[in-house]
Amino acid sequence: MGGLVMIYDVRTYTLHPRMMNKYLGLFEKLAMPVANQHGFRLIGYFSSKVGTLNQIVHIWAFEDLAEFEVMRAKRDQDSGWHKFLDSTTGMVATQEDKIMSPAKFSPLQ
Repeated sequence: MGGLVMIYDVRTYTLHPRMMNKYLGLFEKLAMPVANQHGFRLIGYFSSKVGTLNQIVHIWAFEDLAEFEVMRAKRDQDSGWHKFLDSTTGMVATQEDKIMSPAKFSPLQ
């Protein structure tokens, strides 16, 4: 890690109505410490205010697909991650995960 970032993991979650505050609190309390412990680089974490409601979009930076796979495998084995998943059971209606590459003129590389 520490080199040029080549890809971004853009994750979109649609929560069931009235779950936003609880989910955000659990993510901050339980998931972020796990992500930080395993070296995940959060670029941004957003919640919808207009348009499709009850959505969260978060963006994570990785050097390449190999780093992405290794880091996620480590996170997925962490008991703290399982605690977060168990705590949010039934809150997420849909989720989407995209791996994006920046255009050569993008300020984020």
